[in-house]
Amino acid sequence: MNKQNIYWQLYQDDPILKPGFPSPILADPSFLFPENCPDGLWHLFAHNVLGVQEFLSEDGIQWKKRKTVVWNAMRPFIFFEDGTYYLYYEKYKFLHILMSWFPYRKWKSHIEVRTSKDLKSWSSPKTVISPKFPFHKDPKFGDSVSNPCLVKFGKKYRMYFSSSLVYIPDCGFCEPKHITVAESESPLGPFSYFSDPILSPNEMDPFCNLGAGSLKVIEWKGRYLGFQNGIFWNPVRKESCSAILFLQSDDGLNFERINQTPILGPTGRGWKASHVYACDVKYSEAEKIFILYFNARDKAHWSKGKEAIGLFVGKVEESNLSTKKSNKQIQKKKPNPKKKIAKPKSKVVKSKRK
Repeated sequence: MNKQNIYWQLYQDDPILKPGFPSPILADPSFLFPENCPDGLWHLFAHNVLGVQEFLSEDGIQWKKRKTVVWNAMRPFIFFEDGTYYLYYEKYKFLHILMSWFPYRKWKSHIEVRTSKDLKSWSSPKTVISPKFPFHKDPKFGDSVSNPCLVKFGKKYRMYFSSSLVYIPDCGFCEPKHITVAESESPLGPFSYFSDPILSPNEMDPFCNLGAGSLKVIEWKGRYLGFQNGIFWNPVRKESCSAILFLQSDDGLNFERINQTPILGPTGRGWKASHVYACDVKYSEAEKIFILYFNARDKAHWSKGKEAIGLFVGKVEESNLSTKKSNKQIQKKKPNPKKKIAKPKSKVVKSKRK
């Protein structure tokens, strides 16, 4: 198989979507391409402190809020198959997300799904993942399953999700500790849980020594690509950080890093100064680009920080070409005007895949 080079760049330095009153955060985006939506628009789901919000766009850049889809929920993931939309999310008790910022409040959550045929009317919720194994729970901080990501493997469906919690002192709140998997013959379950995590923090890992964060997985050219936001302590800055790591796997279970350093991380200033968090990624065959929406934080502590959503683009090129295009040439190539995501900026991060 030929090697592919992927050139990663921010679409723009500023956020694509900012939080609105009364929430200081807008986080954990998940999206659909317009060709997969009945109205021909881009759809993006993200959460604030009240619940999961839905946004619409004609070009993937300028967004307008449509409505709150689920109250008291967070970390959504949208999956589409055979005319049905499956919206997964972490569900918690009323106002529990606000109370969790105070000490000695144990967290408790599960993962639910709602379905729709038109992205307007949604079914009643169904619980698909609940804390079950010891590594789903922490005796001090509570029971947590979160960050769902559903991928079809042959005739089965694999749910990647985060579990348990680790406290991040300079943030004043907990982050996901492990990443694990469950499988089912239906997107609605029932799911059979794996008895161990597939990713966990390691004190020797400079980019994942506090928590495993979240993982989004997509199938691409016969392999599985993973996008993990590891949670780690930065000894130089003397603060916690989060950054997106680029992984690959033959079986979707045993992952290795394509880049040994993050492809997208905090900048130390601006809206993504502190942490770059969870993302959602899709590949456009027509454009030959990966489109990655992510959220980032400007200050660590919950009482000061704000979170917004940005856009990261990965341009794919075959490495066996006789000549390599410069960054300037890459930027000049215009994609399908329907998508209108064309002008990545800033520093290029190169990834190689065999």
